[in-house]
Parts: sequence; C-alpha cells; structure tokens
Amino acid sequence: MEQFQIEGIKAKTLKDIIYNNMKDIILNNNFPSDDYITEQKLAKMLDVSRTPLREAMHDLVNEELIEFKPRKGYRVRSYTDKEVQQIFLLRKVIESEIIQPMFNNIDNDGIEKLKNIVKRQAKLAEDEDSYNFMLMDKEFHRQMFLIAEYNVFLKSYDVFHNLTILIGSQAIRKKGRMEEVITEHNEIISGLQKRDESIVRIAIDYHLERTKSMYTDVKKSKENN
Repeated sequence: MEQFQIEGIKAKTLKDIIYNNMKDIILNNNFPSDDYITEQKLAKMLDVSRTPLREAMHDLVNEELIEFKPRKGYRVRSYTDKEVQQIFLLRKVIESEIIQPMFNNIDNDGIEKLKNIVKRQAKLAEDEDSYNFMLMDKEFHRQMFLIAEYNVFLKSYDVFHNLTILIGSQAIRKKGRMEEVITEHNEIISGLQKRDESIVRIAIDYHLERTKSMYTDVKKSKENN
C-alpha cells in the first residue's frame, strides 16, 4: 500500500470568517432587504479586500440567503408566497418521515436534550433575544433528526431551516410568538414521552403551519402599510 499523505488542517481563512459574520448579520435581520449594497461599499464597511468578500458572498447567494445583481450589489433574498409554501411543505415532508424512526431510538437522554433546548429558549424569550431563540429552534429540530439517525435528511433540513430563519425573523418578534413556540415544542416532547405518534405528528404539523401563517400575516401587514 502506498504511503498515505494528507495536509494538516488549516486555520479559518478570511473568506470563512467573512462568510460566518455575514450569515449572522443576514439571519439577524441586519442586512439590506429593500436597497442593494455594492461590493465596494460592503468591503469598505468590513475593512476587508474584495476577493475574499466576493467568495463569501457567492456562497451566501448559492444558499439563497441573499441575491446579487451586477452593478447594483447585494440584498437579502425575498420570497414569494408560493416559495414560502414550498419551503414549509418540504420541511413538513421530511419532518413527518422522521417521526417513526424517532420512536425507534428515543430514550431518556434524548428527551432530556430536547427539554434542555426548550429551557434555553425560555431564557432567550425572557431576554427578548429573537435571533438566538431561532437558532435554538433550529437546534431543537436538528436534535429530532439526530435521534432518528436520519443524517442525510438533516443536511436538507439545515438548508430549509436557514431559509425559515430568514423569512421568519420578523414573525418571531411578534409579541407572544416565542412563548407559543415553547408550548409547541413541549407538546412534541410530551408526545415522545407518551410514545404517542399521533400527538407528535399533530404537534409538528401545527408548529410548522403556525410558523408559516405568522410569517404570512407579517408580510401582508408590511405590504399594506
């Protein structure tokens, strides 16, 4: 057998740092959504060169978090009602498929992990930290995929949930919504503890439908003002 060689792991590149910072800014609803910002202006604001910035932004464009137009620049990607319907339909399809596998693998440790995530969400709701609350929402659903051991589905879910964070960043700020999400998550946990598949299925469907309708209501209100 030929001698196996591999290069050492390198530290994060500037492009990676820009990518992570910009993704946080975008998902935290702090990036332009109505007007475009040029690459030149963005590079100056971040105090970075344009090449690693362009590479990082290209990845974010591919993830459909932002859009780019030549000679105009970047802005947050907007979604039509039909696209929002499809995003949540895809989430519903893949999350419904992990319910039975979850029951095959669920144990007290898995239940406690879900409960601890909800406890962290409760603290974030008290602090009115909507951005980190939504990250914890993603972690709650990711944990369900990990319990089910559906790692391939998890990769698709990560993409869809990033889009959910993007389109739901305003809806989650609506008074009382974070508390509702906590209640909805606790209902899922209750169904798992009781080993009642129907409770879990209904709870997941309701949670996704409620999240979608909240976004739709906020979007319509914004358009009417």
